[in-house]
Amino acid sequence: MPCFATQLADGPGAPVVLSHALGLDHRMWAPWVATQRGRRPVLAYDHRGHGQSAQPSGALTMEDLVQDARHVVSEWQHGRVVFVGLSMGGMVGQGLAIRHPECVSHLVLAHTAAQYGDAAKEAWQQRVHAVAQGGMAAVADGVVQRYLTPAFQAAHPEATQSLRATLLQQSPQGYIANCHAVASVNWLDSLARIACPTLVLAGELDAGATPAMAQAIHQRIQGATLQVVPQASHLSPWEQPIAFNAAVEGLLRLADAGAR
Repeated sequence: MPCFATQLADGPGAPVVLSHALGLDHRMWAPWVATQRGRRPVLAYDHRGHGQSAQPSGALTMEDLVQDARHVVSEWQHGRVVFVGLSMGGMVGQGLAIRHPECVSHLVLAHTAAQYGDAAKEAWQQRVHAVAQGGMAAVADGVVQRYLTPAFQAAHPEATQSLRATLLQQSPQGYIANCHAVASVNWLDSLARIACPTLVLAGELDAGATPAMAQAIHQRIQGATLQVVPQASHLSPWEQPIAFNAAVEGLLRLADAGAR
């Protein structure tokens, strides 16, 4: 099993699996998990090449990451789950719902993309080169700027430093391997195959996974709901936790009703 996974909450509600952003690990979900203790089983895992998970031997594909998620869900033995993915985790969530619908009852796709254009792919190659030459320190500050709004950074310096520290702890090789997977994401033409209730979330100020990218996903998934979180960039669970929690809570109520 290449991915470290840990159950962080328990309770009678529908089970949830959490999938994190590139360069972070399962700990990014801690504030949200605190709202769910006693309410439902919650499992979070570290993507391969991140945190406590195994390091890849070479470049990863999105299919690799989807298969990892399938193994995590299957090994947990809680049946179909509410899969909550943010950024890279949202890309994995799309693939899991497309390739393995038997694993997913409900889906949250937060701050994510289904496909990149040529300019964005070139930017990913530049990031790979920077990390290969200078390690995680070469990109950590830039990632912080993309993930958090200036207002949040000013108001929450400790959280900002924690984010930067987590990025610096990641393996450069693991980060590069996952960059290759993210850059090649290509689910856009397959999204119509997603049949489970889906919530698509975007940050109003997110320049990396823009509201337009979220709209493109939303339009292709029948019955999906789209919400744009005001004054948020890429990590709305940190930046706007009340708005994020309220949006996800609506989907969880549906999941809980279906689980009874």
